[in-house]
Amino acid sequence: MITLHFCEYNRFNNDFDTISRPGGTGDYLFLLFKSPMKIYLGDKILITRDNACLLFRPGEPQHYQAVHRFCNSYLHFSSDEKIEEQYRIPAGTPFYPGCCQEIDLLISRLQQEYLSSSLYREDYINALAVQMFISISRSLSHQAVQQEDTEHLYPLFQSLRLEMLANCQEDWSIERLCRRLNLEKSQFYVYYHRFFSTTPKNDLLQVRLDKAKNLLSNEALQVGEAARLCGFHNMAHFARSFRKYCGCSPREYSRRPQK
Repeated sequence: MITLHFCEYNRFNNDFDTISRPGGTGDYLFLLFKSPMKIYLGDKILITRDNACLLFRPGEPQHYQAVHRFCNSYLHFSSDEKIEEQYRIPAGTPFYPGCCQEIDLLISRLQQEYLSSSLYREDYINALAVQMFISISRSLSHQAVQQEDTEHLYPLFQSLRLEMLANCQEDWSIERLCRRLNLEKSQFYVYYHRFFSTTPKNDLLQVRLDKAKNLLSNEALQVGEAARLCGFHNMAHFARSFRKYCGCSPREYSRRPQK
C-alpha cells in the first residue's frame, strides 16, 4: 500500500533555488523536474535535462539546485514494499522515462485526490501511484530492450555501410541490404536513419557522385565510362544528379581546369 504524505503539481520555486537535506526525509520522494537541475551525488554533479525523474529513498541525502528556472512536480510517500525493487526503478540518480506526460497527468490527479475528502480516497491514491510506477517501469524496460538492440545492431550496420560505400558501383538495392541483416524494410530504414542520420539511398548517391568527380578529372576517361564505374547505369539520371550536386553537367566538369 502506498500512502501519500504530501504532493505538489507544477511547483515553482525561486530561480536558482536549492534543496538540501543531508539526512534525507523519513519517506520516499519522487520528483519530475520540469526544468534543468544540478543534482549533487556525493562528489559528483549531474545536470539534468527537462523531464528528468528522481527517486530518493527514505533517509537518502537530497541535494539539488535549479540551473535557472525552478519548476517540478513531486510527491512524498511511504510504501509497504521497496518501490525501487518492486518496480525496478533506479533510486538516487536521475532517469528519463518515455512517459513523462502520463507521469505529469497522474501527479496532477494525485494532488487533486490528496486535497479531497472523497470516498475511498486512500485506495484511489494508491491506485494512481501504482499506475504511475508501473508506467515508469514499463517505459524503462522498453528503453533497455531498444538499447540492447541498438548496441547489437550498430556494428552490423556500420560494417554493411562501409562495404556498400567502398563498392558503390555495385547494385545495392534495399532488398539486398535487408537480406544481409535479416530485417524488414521499415525496420532497416528506422535503424539506418537512427545510426547515420540519412538514408542508404542518399548515402550511396553522395559517395557515387564524389567518386564521379574524381574520375572525371581523368581526361582520358569518357563520361559514360565514369558513370558506369560509379554505379550509374542511366545516363539521364546521372546527369541530373550530377548537375544538382555540382552545379554543372558531367561533361562541363570534366573540361574544367583541374586545380
